[in-house]
Amino acid sequence: MLTMRPWLRNPYYEFGPRPFRAARLRSYIVRQHRAGRSLLEILDDPYVARCGSANFCWSVLEDGHTLQALGENDRERIARLSDELAGLREREAG
Repeated sequence: MLTMRPWLRNPYYEFGPRPFRAARLRSYIVRQHRAGRSLLEILDDPYVARCGSANFCWSVLEDGHTLQALGENDRERIARLSDELAGLREREAG
């Protein structure tokens, strides 16, 4: 019986882990965070568990691109809330 070598079946063998898995998980985490969910909720999702091991998920979360996107979400949320607070203060004063 002839067995194939693993690198012949995997077109990404030379490049290491498939980058699209990490990109897909990063996209999901950022999209859910933008929708207002906490990171703990997102990391407990069955989808995240199916994406890979806990180490893989944490490596995606700790990646600079993910952290930058989450930071942008937080800055947008803070700006939106400060605008709402300013509006409330104007209504109370006026």
